[in-house]
Amino acid sequence: MEEQRKIRVLVAEDEESFLVVLTTVLEATNRFEVFACESGNEALQALKGSSFDVAILDHQMPGMTGLNLLQWLHEQKSNMPVIMLTGAGSENIAVEAMKLGAYDYLSKEHFDREHFPILVNSVYERYLFRKEKENPGISPHERERYLAFLELLRNSMTSFSEIVQMTLAKMSFVTDQSKRTLRPLLPPSGKEDLEKFIRTVREELETLAYASKSMMGVPKVSDESYVRKEDIQQSGKVPASNTQAVPEKVPHSR
Repeated sequence: MEEQRKIRVLVAEDEESFLVVLTTVLEATNRFEVFACESGNEALQALKGSSFDVAILDHQMPGMTGLNLLQWLHEQKSNMPVIMLTGAGSENIAVEAMKLGAYDYLSKEHFDREHFPILVNSVYERYLFRKEKENPGISPHERERYLAFLELLRNSMTSFSEIVQMTLAKMSFVTDQSKRTLRPLLPPSGKEDLEKFIRTVREELETLAYASKSMMGVPKVSDESYVRKEDIQQSGKVPASNTQAVPEKVPHSR
């Protein structure tokens, strides 16, 4: 039986101890081949000289930051999946990273050894899924099955996102109610702590809301999406059901 190829992962993190943890946790699964970098500049050179399946970038590093690297990848029209590492109180960084095309983000304070390899593998599988979707070289039967699966996935994502939106609305309401109830009962120092806590909660809710809306924006899948632009140019025909069936490729953004 042919041995499964390891997933090549670039990890850029300037905190040496945390870099060791990230590398060790991934390599222990025997599923990943990890290339560790201690700075953004070192990561840039690695990206220029080699190819990787997934990049994990710390948002705050000396020289080039994780966002700088993500912007560079965006300019290079690279579709390599990126996971952004963020610190406490950096929810706005996570939102910005997703706008630039990052597949996911991970707050260091919520790092979990068991979940981390699952997250990286999941991001890589989502990348392969998108890549396969863009491949027009499949039979009609395979296309039909694939379109049905994509539509099922889209509907599931939409339903999940709607549930998240409703939950976020309830959480926001409960947060406001709790603030109005507790604030009059607290001393000045307690009121300041409450305000800080409420701000943190709202920042987290904003990040979740943005991610949820991104999921709801998944376009409806149709068979016309598999028609190649070259085929249309050769035949001189445009599918009558959808004149926008073959959009120009643009860097994806989440």
